[in-house]
Amino acid sequence: MTKENVVKSQKEYLTVDEKLALQENRKKSEGNTELFNDVVKALETDRVSKPSLSEEEWAMPVTFDEYDTIPFPIEIFPATIQNMVKAVAIDTQTPIDLAAMVCIGVLSTALSKKFAIEPKTGWKEPLNTYTATLLPSGLRKSAVYNAMTKVLYKYAQELYEEMEPKSEKRKLKRQALEKRIDKLQTDYAKTNNPELLQEIEAISDELQKHPELSAPKLTVDNETSENLVIELKKNNEKISIMSPEGDLFIKFNDPAEKGKHDVYLKGYSGDHLQVGRVSRSGEILTEPLLTICIVAQPTVVQNFPSYVHERGIPARFLFSMPNDNQGFREPFPPSTAVEISRAYKELIRKLLMFTPNETICLRLSEDSINILKDLIMDVEKEFRDNGIFEGHLRFWGSKLVGQILRVAGLLHVAHSADSSNLEEITSEVSLDICKKAFLLKDYFITHAQKVFGVMKRNDTFNDAIYLRDKILNEKKLVVDKQTIHQKTKKRIQGKDRFSRAYDLLEYHSYIKQVKGGKYGNKGMILVNPALLKNDSN
Repeated sequence: MTKENVVKSQKEYLTVDEKLALQENRKKSEGNTELFNDVVKALETDRVSKPSLSEEEWAMPVTFDEYDTIPFPIEIFPATIQNMVKAVAIDTQTPIDLAAMVCIGVLSTALSKKFAIEPKTGWKEPLNTYTATLLPSGLRKSAVYNAMTKVLYKYAQELYEEMEPKSEKRKLKRQALEKRIDKLQTDYAKTNNPELLQEIEAISDELQKHPELSAPKLTVDNETSENLVIELKKNNEKISIMSPEGDLFIKFNDPAEKGKHDVYLKGYSGDHLQVGRVSRSGEILTEPLLTICIVAQPTVVQNFPSYVHERGIPARFLFSMPNDNQGFREPFPPSTAVEISRAYKELIRKLLMFTPNETICLRLSEDSINILKDLIMDVEKEFRDNGIFEGHLRFWGSKLVGQILRVAGLLHVAHSADSSNLEEITSEVSLDICKKAFLLKDYFITHAQKVFGVMKRNDTFNDAIYLRDKILNEKKLVVDKQTIHQKTKKRIQGKDRFSRAYDLLEYHSYIKQVKGGKYGNKGMILVNPALLKNDSN
């Protein structure tokens, strides 16, 4: 059917406005007779059929940044931890990655400052880690987090109860000395007696010998950067931010926190930190080590301000963003066995209670150094043109080898504790442990790609992906917009949101938007034939 015949066949029932609308559609399809004919067929019949649209008139779709991730290799853990991770994942019907990533944070909390790993002279990595696991709400993140971290909080409570009486006695002693100083200062002001001044100095010296005692903390949740420095100072310059919520990332977006990120940057590597105060003396930390273990929704990493990326905060995190299994969960899975949970808690307590006099430096065996060189070269190649780390992952990739070595150190100690007494631990990290740890390279790369992609997303991006999937599920080259609206209206509400999402899909050459229907005013979608050619007969 030619363009002229189509117009002629509709003259009897088309109004002037309808004819103009049809002419406008014809102009949009000018130069593509086959496409025009197929669209007209849909307009005339008011049906959505499957015409053989020409692919020559379409650009290839520009895909969105979507990445295939790989599952967490739990075989890296000793048997006791493997059993716990598997059992909790089955019990909660959650991806195994979630329990595994939280466990890395638990190991870091238990072993940071007690061990470090030194692959060669001058290159030393502490064993603290920054991890973040991202999953949508309603997937039992808190249940997994609580199961894996309960042993930490129980141990911290025991430390508090043990220290509280000592802390109270010290507080009373200091108060008595301070009151004595106050009285002597009052008397000295009246008499100017030098003996009183000498006594004040002597009591001040005594006060310095009895500093404040506070119950030790292993973890904090949602502290400001200033309070975090104070907590580090109180706790031997070591503490963990552990949370099943994303408040820390939300804080990074707070303009009031801009310029206050030194504690996160230097707490990652143990660098000297000096913080000034307006109303009181500042704090000096010589080697602060911070562990961060966050479980949160993916939206908390979206739209980080540019200065957060520029300062390299996301680059310090090991990310995991597994595919959720919602819709495929068992209704009544087996609970975590008591003996599995007990063995896990005993292992973690053993690590927590181990207190060496100084940091134990772990070194690599000769075979381990050889495969480390291969790992370094594999990572280095990805910084070249068209490599994985060429763009926005460059900062993150630059820290990947060091991150994996940290995990290797944690695994070495965990495996040793699972099979023997920590007092007899060897300082040489074996080839087997390094092979296990190096399995994490591809895991963390694929998940970092996915998470950094999410950081660039917004609501329109997410709406477009959702619409795209619904449109392609129709398996038709011409789709009625109303059909799509009915299937997506619970999630996408408002005409503007639909319009923005459609425009983004059209920009990416997934679809073209045209008017159709009997009178030429019905919203319709033309689907890029390249997307459906595998379904054509």
